[in-house]
Amino acid sequence: MKVLLAPNSFKGSISAVKIANVLEEAIKAKNKDIEVIKSPIADGGDGSIDVISNNFNVEVITTRVCDPLYRPIKANWLKFGDIAFIEAAAANGLKLLESKEYNPFITTTYGVGELILNAIGKKCTKIYLFVGGSSTNDAGVGALQALGINFLRGDKIFKIKNILDLSLVEKVDFSKLDENINNTNIIIACDVNNPLTGINGASYVYSEQKGAKEDDISKLDSVLANFAKIMSNLLNKDCQNLSGAGAAGGLAYGLVQLLNAKIDNGFDIISGLLNFEEKIKEADLIITGEGKLDYQSLSGKAPIRVAQLAKKHNKKCISISGCIDSAKQLEEYFDEIYSLSSIAKSTHSAIANPEKYLFDVINRYIFINEQGADSRQT
Repeated sequence: MKVLLAPNSFKGSISAVKIANVLEEAIKAKNKDIEVIKSPIADGGDGSIDVISNNFNVEVITTRVCDPLYRPIKANWLKFGDIAFIEAAAANGLKLLESKEYNPFITTTYGVGELILNAIGKKCTKIYLFVGGSSTNDAGVGALQALGINFLRGDKIFKIKNILDLSLVEKVDFSKLDENINNTNIIIACDVNNPLTGINGASYVYSEQKGAKEDDISKLDSVLANFAKIMSNLLNKDCQNLSGAGAAGGLAYGLVQLLNAKIDNGFDIISGLLNFEEKIKEADLIITGEGKLDYQSLSGKAPIRVAQLAKKHNKKCISISGCIDSAKQLEEYFDEIYSLSSIAKSTHSAIANPEKYLFDVINRYIFINEQGADSRQT
């Protein structure tokens, strides 16, 4: 029997690579004859770089950039020949801030632009930019400024450090843009399909978790909508309604609108690089999961995509996640669903001790033998 372990990371708790290692240990302890295939997966969100580095012989590049509040930090990206793999959250991630520092009016993607510049400077001509886990809502303006694009009011350049200033932009100056960007293929690996603005846009859906108060959300959305209108008039194109344009607070929008970057599905990119569907075909049982399995997972997050591929090839698929919401909506995708928090009786305990409860799920609930995987134990 072959079991494919394809977890996504449990955000803020444990990496996908470590989850796969723990599950393998638990399965082997239960039945050493089971063949385990480990293929941690990601969808463009947190942990994407870990998955890439786990599968390819990449060079880890460390550089100094600005964090979301312009403070100097060190950030890593991966180089594979002339290809760069960059996780935007290394520079603009919510994980870089204390909760009291969350503020989508002033957090910036400037450091993301610095990471892109660093990759271009090291002769990378193709950049995969994974954009999940951001603290920002600046439409990518910070990154664009770092790359050399200037925004003007009249004939005066001004640095935008609060997104309320987006409404003051009258002109865009590309003269200082790094010339090598024109020869660089930037692919935005996205795990959401939200447009930039509107009720399903970046501000309404994600800004609250980045520190926006209820009264701020419509103001943030209005500012982005006005900025998009200005850019549309100046550049004679409008990308605000593209699927995924609202990713990372509109970082995807800014790079597409002003730099002609392309948006692609993060899961499709990573699963393609890993030849993941072939691994599904070879397995008898697939185990996947993520930190929180809920209604947002249904928009195409990694576990749902894994389950869909499993169903396509008539394979049994089990989800083991940190916690679960909207369980009824999820039942059609998985043969069995388990939650560490329900076993631990405490979300805090599940987050603090995921290895213990991952082991418990395999040991106590999932029956695996050499002939196949039956339903849960009684």
